Amino acid sequence: RYFHSAAGKGKTLSDAIDRYSRDLLPNLKDQKHRKAHLEWWRKKLGQTEIGDITSMLIMEYRDDLKAMPYKVGSTLKPRSDATVNRYVASLSPVMAAAANEWGWIENNPCQKVRRGGETRGRTRFLSSDERKALLAACDQATDTPELKIIVLLAITTGGRRGEIAGLRWRDVDLKRNRITFADTKNGDTRSAPLVGPALDALKDWAKVRPLNDAAYVFPGRTDKTRSKPLDFERAWRTALKRAELSDFKFHDLRHTAASYLAMNGAGLREIADVLGHKTLAMVQRYSHLTEDHKSAIVERMANAIFDE
Repeated sequence: RYFHSAAGKGKTLSDAIDRYSRDLLPNLKDQKHRKAHLEWWRKKLGQTEIGDITSMLIMEYRDDLKAMPYKVGSTLKPRSDATVNRYVASLSPVMAAAANEWGWIENNPCQKVRRGGETRGRTRFLSSDERKALLAACDQATDTPELKIIVLLAITTGGRRGEIAGLRWRDVDLKRNRITFADTKNGDTRSAPLVGPALDALKDWAKVRPLNDAAYVFPGRTDKTRSKPLDFERAWRTALKRAELSDFKFHDLRHTAASYLAMNGAGLREIADVLGHKTLAMVQRYSHLTEDHKSAIVERMANAIFDE
């Protein structure tokens, strides 16, 4: 106790976050979200001596965070348990390093913080009629012709909104019909095949591409925004209204890609590979859609071994 109090004397949470950010965070792949979470903790508890940060204090601020709505457009939405859990999960390795590596505190108080229950996750995906209606609505977005290409890419590659919006021409290989998502959520680089209407649409779009390979595939329109990805939020919302789609988010196009893969014979490992998930846990929600495929496999096996 004495050595911990001596080493950690005068050290604040801001000191711990600074040291963690300098020495340990650069080795992790999901730095972007962790940095944002840690800045929130710094704002709330940064000047607090690290030895005074208890599990009860962390839970108090965790509950404040959950009660604090965030703004999406003009709408205020509550934070989910899953989001709040990520904030605590980002703080935990900082406190663990302070306890186990730097000797500033005796133990990690985050270990005693109860995590909120997380839902299995959305599995909202487009039916065949909804898909046709959405693509037809995109055709009507004459002021934003990129929207249909973006939607087709999301459905066929499972790319996230930020991954597709951030595509640069150097990430597009039309000779091998592949695109590369260089800045993914988990920090990895992954490639995806270009097929069908998405490939055809991107080939047509490439005919008016700039000579600069570093340029965005879907850049902003004005001189001020041309160096940034296109903001297509208004066109997307208009397309949803025209297609009369309710309770549908852009991220659900990623669920649509996964669901279509499952319904057309892909296994969970194959779905995880396409979406860029490192484990099968995130794709378990689609397991019920693979049942017909499993039945067909078992039936073929039975027919082969019992056929006389």
